[in-house]
Amino acid sequence: MPAGHASAGRRSLDARVLGPNCRRRGDRSRRAGGRLRLGGGQRDWGLCRGGALDRRHDRTAWRPARCDPRRDWLTNGRWIVRWLWAVVLLGVLILSLAHDSLAQDDEPPLVLVIDIDGPIEPITERYLSRVIDEAESRKAQALVIRINTPGGLISSMRNMAEQILNAPVPTITYVWPSGAQAASAGTIITIAAHVAVMAPATNIGAAAPVTGTGEDLPPTLRKKVDEDITALIRSIASARSRNYEAIELTVLEAKAYTADEALDLGVIDHVSVDLDSLLNRVDGTEVQVGAETRALRTAGAQIDEQGRSMLERFLDILTNPNVTYALILLGTYGVIYEIRDPGNFGPGVLGVLGLVLGFAGIGLLPVNFTGVLLLVAGIILLLLESQFDGFGWAGIGAVICWILAGFLLFGEIFPEPTALDDPLEISRWVLGLFGAVTVCVIAMFWILGRGGGKSEAFIPERERRLIAQSGTVVDILNPSGEILVGDEQFTAMTEGEDIGAGKSIVVTGVYAGGVLKVVEPGEAPSELTSRSWRDRVARYSLAHIIRQRRER
Repeated sequence: MPAGHASAGRRSLDARVLGPNCRRRGDRSRRAGGRLRLGGGQRDWGLCRGGALDRRHDRTAWRPARCDPRRDWLTNGRWIVRWLWAVVLLGVLILSLAHDSLAQDDEPPLVLVIDIDGPIEPITERYLSRVIDEAESRKAQALVIRINTPGGLISSMRNMAEQILNAPVPTITYVWPSGAQAASAGTIITIAAHVAVMAPATNIGAAAPVTGTGEDLPPTLRKKVDEDITALIRSIASARSRNYEAIELTVLEAKAYTADEALDLGVIDHVSVDLDSLLNRVDGTEVQVGAETRALRTAGAQIDEQGRSMLERFLDILTNPNVTYALILLGTYGVIYEIRDPGNFGPGVLGVLGLVLGFAGIGLLPVNFTGVLLLVAGIILLLLESQFDGFGWAGIGAVICWILAGFLLFGEIFPEPTALDDPLEISRWVLGLFGAVTVCVIAMFWILGRGGGKSEAFIPERERRLIAQSGTVVDILNPSGEILVGDEQFTAMTEGEDIGAGKSIVVTGVYAGGVLKVVEPGEAPSELTSRSWRDRVARYSLAHIIRQRRER
């Protein structure tokens, strides 16, 4: 066979047998990079394309083919680069995780702190709930609740105790600073935390329930409320391993304890002078949070004090009984001013806003329904007074209703246990101030009437009965002149164009001095037809009675 044909045959056989690359390993007869004995010798095989098949004397033997060093280097180099990138990325990932772990270990633990300073009320309850949620989201080690309160509402106290008992983070109550108290509702909130601490020269206790005005409850009702609160105390003391007998006495006998006495009796856990010493003292303490036992890490903690939000501060002001009462009365004055002098918009808008905010504040507080009715009745009577014969029975009734509402709005005719040693009441100074302001407003109606203003207060009966009556011009009105109404002649004035003699007119009002205000029939306001019922009501006003006695 010619050499060229033999070479081509070997190449085709190489391609069929070996394939494009000589990469198979483990097979002794087709090994690439292994050793093959040929005629008693050994030859090295490399990783190269092809392999020549040598047929001599019907004997098959392998021999290495010529390799392309550049192609083999490129093929193997790509795999090496890929493996290097994989190793580098894996190393970066390991180092990143290690760095995060070390950073977490080096970062100081976080402790959130809030202040409950003042009465326990619905806004305080909202404040606590918000900060507990934030402590959970920020994975805080603990939440410290600094307390200085005279007491508050039983409903808010129960809700806050429930929040603390079920908090997803460890809670620490701290009666602080020296001279502070955790009285009444503050007692139950203090013992509900995982760790209860007091500062020196503070006190806790005196949790006997009273009415909203600070008075004692009737015996039967007192017994029911005592049983309810002491049952709550026993359940909390059992969950927090506290001396429930000593705590019960704060309700049954109104007992109060100093910080050292509370510590000796097992009411609290520690006495600490400041927050730093507290955090160092409780560090390592194990507490039960749900089904999990946690060890507190508070030594050297990062402290983040959480104040009240703008909305909580606004609602706190709005729920002040004095502010609520003032907003309702000021709102009423603004609405009345708008009704008497429509078109200004400012007083009316501010008045409606004041009424809305005032009644919203009432909705957030425990109020007596009788007081609310008296408050609304006073508003209606003052509105009537602004429309009738100044300083009458409606005005006097409005003053009386508002003063009684001030006493009864947050009090009880039939006492209920709505508060603990922190009565909600309106200041006597506020009641006196707004009583005087209401008298001045009613007196203003009188003065406006006497001066020919929009109010018809103290208009003589003779001229009053002429309003809405028709007449005839005797002498041209330019702008004043004489008119004839019935069989009597009166001085009149028009604010429009001149009205000639003999023309018809309608009396629409009375100026100062008894001068009648008139217009032509086509220009008469439609509301004149409704004056008849006002006149009938006005006959029974105090001003009308006083005027009749003077005329006698």
